[in-house]
Amino acid sequence: MNIKCLYLARSRKEFYGKFDSLNLKSWNIENQLFKDRAKYYEKHKFFIDLKDEFMDKSLTIWDLKSEEVVSWIDTFLILKRILEDSVFNDEVINLTIIKEYPIVFGNHMRVDYLLVFERAIIVLEMGMFNQDERRGEERYTKKLLESIAYRQIIENIVKGSVDVFNYTLIYRPEYDRIKNTWLRNNINYNNDEIGKIIKFISKIVTEQVNKKAINQLLQLEKLR
Repeated sequence: MNIKCLYLARSRKEFYGKFDSLNLKSWNIENQLFKDRAKYYEKHKFFIDLKDEFMDKSLTIWDLKSEEVVSWIDTFLILKRILEDSVFNDEVINLTIIKEYPIVFGNHMRVDYLLVFERAIIVLEMGMFNQDERRGEERYTKKLLESIAYRQIIENIVKGSVDVFNYTLIYRPEYDRIKNTWLRNNINYNNDEIGKIIKFISKIVTEQVNKKAINQLLQLEKLR
C-alpha cells in the first residue's frame, strides 16, 4: 500500500539517494528573497522535476507556488544534515521519511515531514526566518502552531500504541549569492538548531528502544 505524499524514503540511505538524484551539491540556503530565488532556479532540471512530481501526485487543490519548491530544497538540505549527524543504528531503528504529506481528514493541510519510527511519529515543520528579522518570532509561532495542529489531527486518527510528537525548526539563510559571501553567524545558528533536534530525535529513539519487551525485561533485572 502506498502513502500519498511527495516522496517517501524507508531509510536514511534511500533519502540520501533521492537527494543525490536531484544533483543539489551546489545548492545553498540563500539570503535572497524566495520569489527571486524561484525565478533564478525555475529552469533548472531539479526544480522542474520536483514541481512535475508534485503535480502528478495531485497533492493539493491549490496552485503550487514556485517559492514552495525553494523551501522544499532548503529543508532537504537541513534534513540531510540532521540525519547525517544523528547517531542510531539503522538496523535497529526502522525510520521512514515522508515529505509533503496531506493529512487524512486534515482539510488539505500538508506536513513538511513525518519521521516515522516503529511506534512513534515526529511531525516536523521547518521554515526560514523572514527577511525582516523582527518578525522571526512571528514566523516561529506560526510554524509551531501548525505543527501542533498537525500532531493533534494525526494523534486523533492513529492507535494509542503510537506516540506522536511535533517539532518546529526555523533556519536562517547561509549564503548571499549576489555578494558571494557566506553568512557565518547564520551557519553557526543553524548548526546549533540542528544539534537541538538531533538531541530530540535521540530522546525519542531511546524511549522507543526502551519500550521493546526484551529491553523492559532487562531493566527489571537491574532490580534484583
